[in-house]
Amino acid sequence: MKCAVYVRVSTEEQAKEGYSLAAQTDKIVEHIKSKGWTYSQVYNDDGYSAASQRRPALQKMLDDATAKQFEAVLVYRINRLSRNLKDLIDIVEELAKNNIGFKSITELIDTTTPEGRLMFHQFGSFAQYERELIAQRVCMGMAKRLKTGLWPSGYAPYGYKLNDGKLQIVEKEAKIVRLMFDLYLRKNLGVVNIARYLNAEKIKSKQGKKWKSTVVHHMLTNPTYTGYLVRGGERVTGAHKPIIKEEVFNRVKEILPTRKAKTRSFVSPNLFTGFIFCGCDAPMHMIYPGLPNKAKYKYYACSRRVTYKDCKTEYLRQDILETSVLDQLNKLANDKPRLKSIIHDLKNQNNKLLPSLRRSRLRPFFYSLKPIFGSPRRR
Repeated sequence: MKCAVYVRVSTEEQAKEGYSLAAQTDKIVEHIKSKGWTYSQVYNDDGYSAASQRRPALQKMLDDATAKQFEAVLVYRINRLSRNLKDLIDIVEELAKNNIGFKSITELIDTTTPEGRLMFHQFGSFAQYERELIAQRVCMGMAKRLKTGLWPSGYAPYGYKLNDGKLQIVEKEAKIVRLMFDLYLRKNLGVVNIARYLNAEKIKSKQGKKWKSTVVHHMLTNPTYTGYLVRGGERVTGAHKPIIKEEVFNRVKEILPTRKAKTRSFVSPNLFTGFIFCGCDAPMHMIYPGLPNKAKYKYYACSRRVTYKDCKTEYLRQDILETSVLDQLNKLANDKPRLKSIIHDLKNQNNKLLPSLRRSRLRPFFYSLKPIFGSPRRR
């Protein structure tokens, strides 16, 4: 019998407990050889949770199952495939449609037999029960840590590092956090310009990437920097030292909503705003060199050049560009045969693109229904 091997691990803790990908694979391959079977491929989901079916190796395995590239799928334990009973049933039913069995080598599950299918449902229920217990313990642990002022979970925010569950200031990063608040309050820079300034100074984020205005905004509104911890609406005093004084933080919080409209870099509406794009595919917006009420000319500028400084396209004077475009449109309007040909070509192009556009727009919609109706069955 030709088999497929599926292995998954989500955390380093599971790897330490004997669930490493290599350990799972070795045990399954050993089992296959002992039965005199063969295997076609090892499907490996490294670092993916069992809570979702949106795993690349799992999806590839199901696609190959449709193509009937193997006769059975083997896992080390049923919870490697999923901890959700409905997802387990959906996956196994999808395999069964293609006459492919499912086996767990440590739990005597074989869906090609009545007894095996009974065991499948029993162990699937236990897997979901185990998942719910884990989730409950995690929530309780996070709540307990929060009450003691320790960081509940996840990565430490920029400016801190984790030391035995406690946030500890990284002074090099803390200076940048203080600089952000200073640029906002004293230099009157908005979040876009703060990100632009940090990128111009070659200052990288914690992940070594360029700064984005959304990240800057999140940091300016993060109460962790004042010595507090907030989770689920609950606010407690943290065990860590603050980087920003509370009065400074509150002042920024007061100003942020009022400054949004004033800090826009681009002025609209203008005749072609939203219709003109740079050669780098970024939209072009109107800007004023200097003060708007004193500028002699307005210009269309590439938004990437303005925001990230990584495009070299020159600014285009508004009056020259718009006059040139309008002249071409007038000529086109008087050239009936050419206009008719362009409209015909656009209709043909639209008819070709419409099916793929519908699919690409509907796919996120169907995924959004998953929390309500569960994972959609593959067709």
